[in-house]
Amino acid sequence: MNEDERQLESRGEDRTGQVKSPVSGLDSATTAGASVEFTARSLFTRRTHRRVRSELPAYLLIQCSWFTAFGLQMVLFPYLITNRLGLDGTELGLANMALSGPSVIFLLLGGVIAERASGKSLLMLLHLMAAVPAAILAFVLATGNLAYGYMIIYGVAMGTVGAFMMPARDSIINEVVDRRARVGSDVTLQQGVAFATIAQFAAQICGLIIGGYADKLTRMPDWLGGFSVGPIPSWELLAFQAIIVGLGAGFALFLAHGRRVKTGRSGLGAAFGDIKEGFQVVSADGKLWAMTVLMFGVGIFVIGSFLVVLPIINRDIYGLSSDGIRDMFVTFWLGAFVSSVTLSLFRHIRRQGRLLLTAQLLGSLAILIMLAKPPHYVFLGIVFAWGLAAGVSIAMSRSIVQDAAPKNHLSRVLSIYQLGFMAGAPFGAALMGWLIDFFPEQPQRVAVVPALGMTILIAWMVIRTPIWNMKHKPAAEG
Repeated sequence: MNEDERQLESRGEDRTGQVKSPVSGLDSATTAGASVEFTARSLFTRRTHRRVRSELPAYLLIQCSWFTAFGLQMVLFPYLITNRLGLDGTELGLANMALSGPSVIFLLLGGVIAERASGKSLLMLLHLMAAVPAAILAFVLATGNLAYGYMIIYGVAMGTVGAFMMPARDSIINEVVDRRARVGSDVTLQQGVAFATIAQFAAQICGLIIGGYADKLTRMPDWLGGFSVGPIPSWELLAFQAIIVGLGAGFALFLAHGRRVKTGRSGLGAAFGDIKEGFQVVSADGKLWAMTVLMFGVGIFVIGSFLVVLPIINRDIYGLSSDGIRDMFVTFWLGAFVSSVTLSLFRHIRRQGRLLLTAQLLGSLAILIMLAKPPHYVFLGIVFAWGLAAGVSIAMSRSIVQDAAPKNHLSRVLSIYQLGFMAGAPFGAALMGWLIDFFPEQPQRVAVVPALGMTILIAWMVIRTPIWNMKHKPAAEG
């Protein structure tokens, strides 16, 4: 082989060494593709985790939006009836029936819709709808045309929206906690309910404080500067209520659409079939049935007193106006807030039923002190103790029901549980309003009725239901 041939062969070998195999090229492409896929999957996972973890803060802001507006309503609604219109217990009781009565009619249907619809879309719609009655009533007040009939219309409208809101909002926390658990969060259902309750009470306190400035010049304490606040016209506060509840629709954008339950039913009778199935689930479970009965009693004896008796005592015994209603309700919900924060520190409470019933009993007996017509600061102390008990009972009852209810029936079970509460409230409001007018000079005597009624009911719960002896077992324990 001559020199030229050797050089040509050498060049050929060099070229051969520089050429890559099609197989090795495929391997490189596969490796690169796998790397891109892994990176995309990691980014997707991180985004999913961030989205899931943002749901709980968004849910708590939804709670704050609704219950800040609700706190305003708690002051403004009785204030407009008793102080601006100058009406008495019977009219206030009937107006509260208009506010809570629609829940008796629509709450069960609301539970069915909450299971079938997207929770995210439903909350957005309901928050926007809740802004409308407040905005209209603000216009009525601003034009000087306030009348009792408008208050009834407002009550019916807000009560109807609330009937669909409650099961939709309350059932979502179960899904939010479940999705967080899948991405490594250690927040338990009991803690999630406690956080939601804390947000509810804190927001109500803010709404109550703001509502107390309605049409009244208020001097702040010296340690806050001693400056004067107000008077703020009632119509401006109602306009603010409309705005703040409308913001909840924006917070709902951060929620997932959630699961939708398909029962296999269709046609006009489908909703009734779903409601019947929900009642069968509740009646077959001793804990769910007992909690529904307890909430019915709370609606009659506790909420009736809360909505009617306390505002009348505030006016007739202590001679106070919207600021008195504010102080009274803020004190109550502050007590509930304190007990809820305390409960949130515990991941699991084993004897939830005993804690619930004990709190209910102590709160019911505490109001008997009102019979002595104590000084106003003692009265507020009683209200604070009542609030402490309410915070415990609300958080524990929700945890018991959320834990006991089957996931595919959760919204329907919650609607039935809340129906017990809401069905008792209008009857309680009317009953307490009639009793208040029966004792026009001494409205504090009516405190005997809720105290006695709740004591009898709690005794029945201890003896005849599984609530007192139930033991909560965390999922890890089986």
